[in-house]
Amino acid sequence: MMASNLFGQFHVTPTSTAMKEAYALFPRYGDYQELRKQALKLAFWPNGSLSASGSVCDLNWEEIDGMKAPRACELRVDDTIGGMNNLRVIFYVFDKKLVLGGDVLPRLWTIGVMQKKTQRFSPNDLRTFAARVSIIRRRIYIDYL
Repeated sequence: MMASNLFGQFHVTPTSTAMKEAYALFPRYGDYQELRKQALKLAFWPNGSLSASGSVCDLNWEEIDGMKAPRACELRVDDTIGGMNNLRVIFYVFDKKLVLGGDVLPRLWTIGVMQKKTQRFSPNDLRTFAARVSIIRRRIYIDYL
């Protein structure tokens, strides 16, 4: 079991879908690890924050408009990684600890990675994010709902 003095306020857990999307964007291992390093900064996401946007370390985030509750958020990565800019890490926070999993921290789930070319998300993107959040909630947090 890990020590209870872990860094940050959340355990950042990528879904397999987010990892596949990241691998597709960054076939070079070093670029993939750079994106991973940026996403791990989400461990410092403000616990219990009710605002729809904010900052995490040197990154900024915002709830995704157009989604019904529960809403996912987008982490905007301003760095250019592997020649790509305007990257987004889509994430979802369920702020309760998993009792059965023995978690010391609540989990923050990365559910997608994309290079955003326009300011808005398409209706298909919004449906995809909502489905991914729904899958996490049904598979992992069914006892908490």
